[in-house]
Amino acid sequence: MKVSISNKNLWKNYLSVLGTIGILTSFITIFFTINSDYKLKAGIAFLILLMIIFIIMLFKANRLESASLNINGLKVDIFYGDLFSSEDLKLIPFNEYFDTLVDNIVIAENTLNGLFIKNNYPNQTVQNLDNQITAKLNGKEFKSDPRRDLGKKNKYELGTTIEVENNYLLTAFTHFDEENRAYLSKGEYLLCLDNLWKEINRIYAQRNISIPLLGSGISRIGNDLKLQDYLEQIINSLKLSNLDNAYNTKINIILHESVKNEINLFDIMSRF
Repeated sequence: MKVSISNKNLWKNYLSVLGTIGILTSFITIFFTINSDYKLKAGIAFLILLMIIFIIMLFKANRLESASLNINGLKVDIFYGDLFSSEDLKLIPFNEYFDTLVDNIVIAENTLNGLFIKNNYPNQTVQNLDNQITAKLNGKEFKSDPRRDLGKKNKYELGTTIEVENNYLLTAFTHFDEENRAYLSKGEYLLCLDNLWKEINRIYAQRNISIPLLGSGISRIGNDLKLQDYLEQIINSLKLSNLDNAYNTKINIILHESVKNEINLFDIMSRF
């Protein structure tokens, strides 16, 4: 159970409801009195009612499927679904080389990155994607790594973001080590989010943006981080971003169905 009986936010909401009920009952007792023969039964029934209300609130908190927030005037919707079905600008995290080789070594085919390439650019058209990436990265600073055997040689600053066809944004979101494993420090994760919003501010032209739970697939950020932590960090970074005046823009954070048991949207709504 994501939201436990001892959840502080749940009890805060429940006590607020009790306050409202208390006011109503006090008002009612001004005009009506309960016969002494029925007071005990009425009291028991009232306690049962309060227990039922708490159980209903607990059930709803655990079954929450979406959350809508307002972050400095920026609309943020969080829900479960398929990122690829969105009609908005869709953000796909790449590594710092913007690799496109889906071979289960450089890029695993079951990752968001791999699925994007497989679904949109079969083997015979992946060169089209490479051409777009090369053109959009033209003029951006990079460092060359000629020792790299697989994949591309030029790596870009984390957070570097470009737009390609079909409303996709590609962002450099992870380092890659010599064994082609993605990694990122906690500090770099926050810096990457900050750079990402700056890049999106340059590109998006007030279009709505759909993003995944960034960082959730990188096991080398920190073993102590939970999926809930990633979601909260994304929202916190939005609070500090330069998108705060984009009143006509909406950010969709689309979560995969598989993370339902690890994400507490009730606490998100209570905190933000």
